Amino acid sequence: MLCVIAKLAPDVNEKLSRLRQTAMPQVHFSSPLYAHITLATYLPEDTENFIAFCREIFRDVPSFTVRYEKLEVLPETSIIVATPSFSETLRSLHERISSRFGEKLDCWTRGEAWYPHTTLVYNPAMDLNAICKKMQKHFIPFDASVEQIEFSRVEENGYTIVESVRLL
Repeated sequence: MLCVIAKLAPDVNEKLSRLRQTAMPQVHFSSPLYAHITLATYLPEDTENFIAFCREIFRDVPSFTVRYEKLEVLPETSIIVATPSFSETLRSLHERISSRFGEKLDCWTRGEAWYPHTTLVYNPAMDLNAICKKMQKHFIPFDASVEQIEFSRVEENGYTIVESVRLL
């Protein structure tokens, strides 16, 4: 499985990490937050044509900004997320990938099912609504810069960035 992700500027990691740590001071997170928005998750193992197509799409794309407006719980996947407001650039990139490879994308990033977000917490056993309410008390909407797109291979114990495309 290969993910195409809009990588957010490093300051976003710090902002969102502080937010989750403020709401959950007793929790030790096993890995640091890697702030991104998944544009597509490609399922086949043969990724060469997929990466080449995406690379061509991203070649002339300037860096852009998304505005994080809210925090919410997505109960179907047991996560708390930061959700950006509508971004024409983000939508356009996703649409271009989905229109060509839609049937080969996972159910979460295929067509209209795609919901751009940044995952803050995943834990089916926690009271995510209560934690999200704590986070919301400290949340202030903010802008985040997207300056590169990464191809991330999902592995059994994490992920590996296989390639990055710097936006103009």
